[in-house]
Amino acid sequence: MIKKYFEKPIDRSIETVIKADDRDNISTEVTEYVVTNEIGKKVRDFFQAYNDYAGANGVWISGFFGSGKSHLLKILSYVLENKEHDGWKSGELFAEKVENDAMLKGDILNATRIPSESVLFNIDQQAQITSKEDANAILSVFYKVFYDHLGYYGFQPHVAEFEMWLDGKGKYDAFKTEYEKVKGVTWEIDRLEYFVLEVKDILATVFNKSPEKYENILDELEDRNKQSIEDFCNRVKIYIDSKPKGFRLNFFVDEVGQYISDNTKLMLNLQTIAETLATKTKGNSWILVTSQEDMETVVGDMNKSQQNDFSRIQARFKIKVPLTSANVDEVIEKRLLDKNDKAQDELTKAYKKNGPHLKSLLSFSEAGVQFKGYKDNADYANKFPFVPYQFDLFQQCRIALSNHNAFQGKHASVGERSMLGVFQQVIQAIQERDGNALVSFDLMFEGIRNELRGEIQQSIILAEKQLDDRFAIKVLKALFLVKYFGNFKTTKRNISVLMIDDINVDLKAHETKIDNALTILENQSYVQRNGDIFEFLTDDEKDVEEEIKNTDIDEQAITQLLKEILFDEIIRDNKIKYLENKQDYDFTSKIDGSFFGREKELEIEIITDNYQDYENEAFIQSQTMGSTGMKLVLASNATFMRDVRMYIKTAKYEMQNRGSGTRPQVARILQEKSMQNVTRKKNLILMANKALGESKVYLNGGKLEMTASNDGKTKVINAFQKLVAVVYPNLRMLKGVAFSEDTVKNTVHTAPDALFTDDDTTMSEAEGEILSEILKRKKRSDRTTLNDLKNTFIKKPYGWYPNAIWTITAKLYKRGKIEAKQDSNLLENDSFLNALLNSSFHGNTILDPQATFDATAVKKLKEVFKDAFDVSCPLREAKDVAVAFKDKLVQMRIDVDQLLARKQSYPFLKSLEPFSEKLDRWSKKEYSYFITSVSEFEDALLDTKEDLLSPIQRFMNGEQRNIYDDVKTLLEGNTANFDYIQSDELDTLKTLIASNTPYKGSGVQLAKAAKDELSKKVLELRGQEKTSFIDTAEEYIADINKRPVFKTLDTDQQLNVVKILSDKKNAVSNERFIANIRQSKQELSQIHTDALNLMANMAAPKKEEGKVAEPVAKYIRQSQIHVDYDKNELVSEEDVNNYVEALRAAFLKRINENIKINLK
Repeated sequence: MIKKYFEKPIDRSIETVIKADDRDNISTEVTEYVVTNEIGKKVRDFFQAYNDYAGANGVWISGFFGSGKSHLLKILSYVLENKEHDGWKSGELFAEKVENDAMLKGDILNATRIPSESVLFNIDQQAQITSKEDANAILSVFYKVFYDHLGYYGFQPHVAEFEMWLDGKGKYDAFKTEYEKVKGVTWEIDRLEYFVLEVKDILATVFNKSPEKYENILDELEDRNKQSIEDFCNRVKIYIDSKPKGFRLNFFVDEVGQYISDNTKLMLNLQTIAETLATKTKGNSWILVTSQEDMETVVGDMNKSQQNDFSRIQARFKIKVPLTSANVDEVIEKRLLDKNDKAQDELTKAYKKNGPHLKSLLSFSEAGVQFKGYKDNADYANKFPFVPYQFDLFQQCRIALSNHNAFQGKHASVGERSMLGVFQQVIQAIQERDGNALVSFDLMFEGIRNELRGEIQQSIILAEKQLDDRFAIKVLKALFLVKYFGNFKTTKRNISVLMIDDINVDLKAHETKIDNALTILENQSYVQRNGDIFEFLTDDEKDVEEEIKNTDIDEQAITQLLKEILFDEIIRDNKIKYLENKQDYDFTSKIDGSFFGREKELEIEIITDNYQDYENEAFIQSQTMGSTGMKLVLASNATFMRDVRMYIKTAKYEMQNRGSGTRPQVARILQEKSMQNVTRKKNLILMANKALGESKVYLNGGKLEMTASNDGKTKVINAFQKLVAVVYPNLRMLKGVAFSEDTVKNTVHTAPDALFTDDDTTMSEAEGEILSEILKRKKRSDRTTLNDLKNTFIKKPYGWYPNAIWTITAKLYKRGKIEAKQDSNLLENDSFLNALLNSSFHGNTILDPQATFDATAVKKLKEVFKDAFDVSCPLREAKDVAVAFKDKLVQMRIDVDQLLARKQSYPFLKSLEPFSEKLDRWSKKEYSYFITSVSEFEDALLDTKEDLLSPIQRFMNGEQRNIYDDVKTLLEGNTANFDYIQSDELDTLKTLIASNTPYKGSGVQLAKAAKDELSKKVLELRGQEKTSFIDTAEEYIADINKRPVFKTLDTDQQLNVVKILSDKKNAVSNERFIANIRQSKQELSQIHTDALNLMANMAAPKKEEGKVAEPVAKYIRQSQIHVDYDKNELVSEEDVNNYVEALRAAFLKRINENIKINLK
């Protein structure tokens, strides 16, 4: 029996829940405490810091509930006090438990030698004196426990102040004795009702004073009571100073993290108390706290200033002791599961024998979190009869249950029962079983049952009363435990592992029991299945589940969901590519006889077991005979269809019950149902994809033999290839060529000779089909539009896609077999291409067989073609020749219009305007006009081309135009020099520019000779004028140079005198106009005179001081002297003598005025 395996009796009393205020069994607690490897490592830093204080006096012990953090806190409070209990000192007893770490043991012993007292309390219990909303709530608690530790009434701080005052006066004991004597009851009892206390008379007696002095003393103390961290820390310091040197007062605060929660103000309150205590007491007061979370998680999200505060908190609580599940495992193994030697040996041998079997037996499915198995023989022996996963899984389940408010009472958020207690109860439940026993996970439920809120376990209570299958109840309990731990996937395989309770279990029988149990539980709504996941349902969840199951849905909703899954999610596309020609073909989507969307020629129908004739395979097969569709029949799957209906019911129920009036519990369930439905749909898609890949395909009255596929879409695509080939047998006419918009364009734009090689001289089968259709409709007097062609050839038996139809039609057009019209106007290449590619033209573009023409007329057109355009036409077909002729006319019109665009510069080009208008009219004619009506345009075209266009083109493209441009430029420039030339050349130039036909005759050649001669004469005369000018200027310069006065000047003055004359002489070389040269020559005399005056001024003597300056001679030109003579002409000798006398008088007058007369 299992109970004989253990070193200590498994039914002994083990204190599994540690309470801070329980001090009745201190020696037993310390003795039973297991110093695990983890605890040894974690507390090493604490004891080192405690012995060698370095500024940080705060310790943060964290861990999930049941990890032993409260137990460790309590033990540390005993160890540091090191009081003797039952003949043992707590600290020394604890030190003896440390193995293989001499340094830690020494640090513990050193710490016990520091005198200290421990104030141990659970802050949640002590905080009843204040509200958590008070920022100083923690300070108030510290005041209370400090006063309590001193023996005062900490619950009412002012009463404690009163007691402390009496103690300080040495009258506290006397007061209590007198109070009991007067009141007949002790002060410790009566102070609980302090608001009715009357102490003035008693104080008067004790102090021998008047009672009036102590009137309302307690009320006054209450009014004056002001708590502060500074005051509290000073009181602690005073108390420490009253003790021996080195004494420490340490505070041990349990569950501070739970109390603080996310209240940063409380956290800062705690930090400030710790910091001030460290400062005031110089490290002689420590604060050790426990929390279910690490410090960072407790504080939570913070702003920048809070982050600065938090860094101070971390600095104060620098020593951190985080406990993990490994610590719990070791404690349970050492305190509860420790085996005797015989059992250890027996279990070790058993694992050697059964190890591989156990590994396979206890392995979970790959879905969800994974757990490790037994490490080795020793691990199996240490944990037996438990399985390794149960330690971690049970702990995670408790946390998850706690997060969902599953526990009751004051420890509702944590669950009061420790893991140690639960595991002990499980052992006791199976203690009579043999060595093959294993713990099934459901047994853990009984260990926490009494802590659970009644309503949350109501389903289990009901099942225990109503279900006959006890194993189903056990499964239900296991599913309850793991309900909220989302990382554990409750698949059938995983549930099976949870329920294994024997090494030698019959797996097949066990799995049958699991199947039966789950079926019972699901049918009665104790659990729900979502895909392959089974989930426990609470009462509210059960109610919702039942209401969902009873929700009415119509068959159309089922068909619609199947369509979304099969067509929208798996097949996805509304077209499938036919691999033979790389073209996409659309199809009708159909589920169980119902159409979706517009009906297409090809059809894909998927048959599920929801179809009314699902069982009649022969009927389904016969429906495909002669049909353009195929049917894919999915294998029957009740689970799939049940989940389809459940998905629809859940979605409908959730939609109907969504709203603000929904109870919070139900709203949460609805949200979970919605999330589960998302997962359910994903599972439905997976199942449907598999079923579609394995489906049977019926086509054209027979079953299509195909290999199964893992992918439903692949199966559909492969079957679709067969469907297209059967429905469209004439697809073979396209010969697998991939047609596109580019092939249409290339066909239209390519010349027939290049398009049709020797191999293509005869029409293809596909071309013949289209031409035959056009001829057939023509014979019935039906017109044929592009739409008519498309509607005929996209359907069976052709199945041709538009680009294939248009390319083949374009080939017929290029062969000259058909022609296209819009509004009775024949379309040429570009217009026809636009009609083919633009669907808006398909309805009004008409195709007709091409007309036939007389060969003689075609030959005549080719002759005109050669004469008009100076090239031969290589084409043979009548239409091709006519179209080419028309193209040439269009180009000729463009050339003529380009010439006309230059008529502003070349006025004679206006003569082309009538011809441009004719070309415009001709280019708008249909191609047949040029074959049948050559005589109407031949003479006009050829004559104008020969008499007008060609000469003009030769003129404009040759040297004649350059001569014309030069002449025009010459005449439009400055013609002033021509006035000095006596010749007829200028008239010749003007005659050319004024001519309307400069391109005819020898006018250009004559103009060129005249231009050259005129230019020559101008150059000669201008040269003569420049020479004369230069000679005259040099005479004037020479005259100046030889004057005696000039020689008296220095070099710079001489240059300055002749500068203007020299500049004029140099400038004339660049002068273009004869008139300007002559004008400048006339100005030379005055310039010469001005130079003489300048020279005279430069040569004049300088004025001497005190003397009158000598006058400077001035030069004037002879022409500037006025001769006083009254006749206008000289007719006699007397007139001459008189004029000479007058001239002499005028000259002398100027000489006498010191003016010199310049005769040059």
